[in-house]
Amino acid sequence: MKKLLLFSLILLNYSISYSQSPSIYNFQKQTIPAEPLTTCSTLWGLGGGNDLGQGTTYWRPQPIQISGENWITATSGFSYALGIKSDSTLWAWGSNGFGQYGNGTVTDSSLIPIKIGNDNNWKLIIAGYRCTYGIKNDGSLWAWGWNKYGMIGDSTNINRSTPIQIGKNYLGKVKLISTDTYITAAITEDGALWAWGRNDDGELGDGTNIDKTYPVQIGSTGEWKIVSCNISASFAIKKDGTLWGWGDNTHGYLGDGTTISQNKPIQIGSDSDWLEVSTSPLEATFAIKANGTLWVWGWNYYACLGDGTLQDIPIPTQLGKDNDWLSVKGLYMRSIALKKDGTLWRWGQGDWNEEALASDTIFLPTKMTNMSNVTQILPSMGSLTLVIRNYKAIPGKIESTTATKVTSNSAESGGKVTSAGSEIIYQRGVCYGTTANPTLDIAIRDNDKSLGEFQSTLPNLQSFRKYFYRAYLSTAAGDAYGEEKSFFTGLATPILYKPENNEVVDPIKVTFEWNIDVNEQGYRIQLSESADFSSFVFDTVVPFPKCVYKDLKLNCKYFWRVQTINGAYLSDWSETSSFHTTIFSPQKLSEPIENAINIPVDCQLKWIENTKSSQYKLQVAQDDSFKNIFIDTILTQNNYEISKLDYLKSHYWRVKSFIGLDSSDWSPVWKFTTLMDSVNLSTPKDLSKFIDIPSAMTWQEGIYKKDYRLQISENIDFANTNTDTLISKTANADVKNLNYWQKYFWRVRNESGDTLGYWSEIWQFKTRMSDILLMYPENTQTGLEQEINFKWYSVIGAKYYQLQISKNEQFTNMVYSKDSITATEKLVPDLEKDILYYWRVRVWNTETIGTAYWSEVWTFRTGETGVKDGSNIIQIIPNPAGDFITISLKPSEGFEPSEGSAISIYNTLGEKVMLVSARHAVQPRINISDLPKGIYFVKVGSETAKFVKL
Repeated sequence: MKKLLLFSLILLNYSISYSQSPSIYNFQKQTIPAEPLTTCSTLWGLGGGNDLGQGTTYWRPQPIQISGENWITATSGFSYALGIKSDSTLWAWGSNGFGQYGNGTVTDSSLIPIKIGNDNNWKLIIAGYRCTYGIKNDGSLWAWGWNKYGMIGDSTNINRSTPIQIGKNYLGKVKLISTDTYITAAITEDGALWAWGRNDDGELGDGTNIDKTYPVQIGSTGEWKIVSCNISASFAIKKDGTLWGWGDNTHGYLGDGTTISQNKPIQIGSDSDWLEVSTSPLEATFAIKANGTLWVWGWNYYACLGDGTLQDIPIPTQLGKDNDWLSVKGLYMRSIALKKDGTLWRWGQGDWNEEALASDTIFLPTKMTNMSNVTQILPSMGSLTLVIRNYKAIPGKIESTTATKVTSNSAESGGKVTSAGSEIIYQRGVCYGTTANPTLDIAIRDNDKSLGEFQSTLPNLQSFRKYFYRAYLSTAAGDAYGEEKSFFTGLATPILYKPENNEVVDPIKVTFEWNIDVNEQGYRIQLSESADFSSFVFDTVVPFPKCVYKDLKLNCKYFWRVQTINGAYLSDWSETSSFHTTIFSPQKLSEPIENAINIPVDCQLKWIENTKSSQYKLQVAQDDSFKNIFIDTILTQNNYEISKLDYLKSHYWRVKSFIGLDSSDWSPVWKFTTLMDSVNLSTPKDLSKFIDIPSAMTWQEGIYKKDYRLQISENIDFANTNTDTLISKTANADVKNLNYWQKYFWRVRNESGDTLGYWSEIWQFKTRMSDILLMYPENTQTGLEQEINFKWYSVIGAKYYQLQISKNEQFTNMVYSKDSITATEKLVPDLEKDILYYWRVRVWNTETIGTAYWSEVWTFRTGETGVKDGSNIIQIIPNPAGDFITISLKPSEGFEPSEGSAISIYNTLGEKVMLVSARHAVQPRINISDLPKGIYFVKVGSETAKFVKL
């Protein structure tokens, strides 16, 4: 049963169907409003991005004419589309990640229609979620693309990037097809209905809830005319005009007035004048009767039923009073319909507004402006809606103007609209980028929509790059572009970072920094004591945006600036920045860094060397006010070795320097905290063997009794840890994710937030071997012969095994015991008939004798007539099997099956459950759908083979 959680996926699950129905042909007889007509059909799109075929990924909120003419049909899937032209050639555009094009690739995506293959015999095309179906002129059905649930119908779940014919030998000529994300249905010219794909809710209608990867017939031949399916239900119209539905009905969306789901077609109402039916992904359904009235029912989320409310409708209900409806399609969150006068109507959640993107809900059918002369609504899935119009829009004309005010990161450009063609202007602006022929994917859009000139600023440009640009004009006829032009941006003017303007700095060492330009080859930096740079302290070129200068004058004001260099090209000078040096700078500390933690109790204090200083004074205290000083010393070097500090204690330190009798101020006070103590390991003892999994690891509590970190690794350097776990406050842990028969190293340390202790010693242990898993005879198996080849799975590290067979569970009534078995199987003859036996196995290595764990104890019973389970003569395909198996017999010395030889199928009780005849060649498929799930034996003469029924 479909669950509510599927609703979040419905966005991807559009139900679409297509046929050249009589209603399409009837429309050709209708009066078409007076607009420019053509002798060819034009294809139009609403919404869409990379599947709109315009050469861009830009979303179109207005109807737009797709490039090319003479389209006879088209279809859109999830981010891709295909179409057929009047010469019966196939074209595709958009995404192709699953081979939806059918051109043998999964990567060659295109933003404009490209021809697929050389065939010119395509008649119909329909796109699903990411798979495609095509019908050729001879009525043959072809499919390709995504095939996770068998939607292609080729009896596999293999994706296809080239068309493969479906149902070649039995399907006949296909007339129409409907598809959804996971299911597909087709009607052939003889009126037969076929379906395949996922079937969780009975949406295939074959009386089961079992998925089908190949077409299965629904109902009787000769009775079906129209079919439409969605993610969880399907609807169809018979030739007698009656309406039928099946699938999920937990919310009453089938329209029969109940909430009972159906896996076979049931009639919806009693009317017999239905002409067209269309389902939507939101379980809303739409239908048109022969009298041109429109009917709706199902879920009314987003007002997609168009009755002016948000209330669900349980049975088919007429929408309004109009009787001139021709075609209708249910889409995601919205609906679209065609009237006989060629106008297009819409309702529901609106994100295809004709003037601008909008999300307003339209509760009643509303006529779309500028969309007359529509002849077909095409199968659409995803964001793109396609229609065919008997109308050709005339494009407008636009010119590009020359770029001005070009800097390193911006420029101004625009265009001149000289003609809007036959349509109103949707949008105008400038496309630009670093590659030729820029499109609307990167553009500045002008808010004005009139004829004439306009100017725009192109922002956020990269420095020292060649940019291409051209003006564009968007109308319903598509995009018109002006002449392509180009310009180069300049090198970026540097922005000075450090030292900041008017900052007071230490003269001993000054670091100059500025922003980086990705197109630079170097930078020129000037430092001067004068604001006009009439003289220089230095004037140099550096390769990076950083420069260090030492030993400037004390108590002096300096000025500096930078420019970018790239060959002969120079940027403007940066703004000038100034700074002032101090009389004597405070000493700068180095390590341990400020607020450092986990510092060893024996460590070294360091500070930056002052080349002008003769001595340093160091103080270390237990408080930041330095009332408890325990180190106060004069040094000539810029470091000090300190030892035997207390564990997990904070220490404070500072330094000042001397030049003769003058001294600097104290440096800022820095703090560091020492490590915690280490812990001692307890169990498992070092070099222990045969440790159980899970294993109990214990250690002695540390002094501080904080948290502990346990590490276990197969490497003594702990490069890759199998376990790295923080255990709160308990000095033990149960470790589960270990491998059997593996050597491990382990260690533990104290932790308290970011504060760490020393690691303990490294100990090692080795786990025991894994439990043995028995294979054959299977547990509780009955009816076996008196000679059995016992089998079990191998165990890593095992050299020998011991097998025991007994008549009681305590193994005191032993009938067989064998140790030092080198293989994972042992043939035991001479067992008694019709006896219940118990058997078990364990590893019998020299180091595990008498200590290894026994496997589970399994039982089996011999029969009056034993059945062997293996044969080199009998082959069963597939195995395990579903509803059918094929049996192949290979003649061998001493065995020669004759025509009509009996093939018997037994269950595990030795009971014969099926009897068929054999031939030398491969048997036709044998239907075993009536057999319960379980193990069975095929017996021909003295030969026996086993298979599993799923």
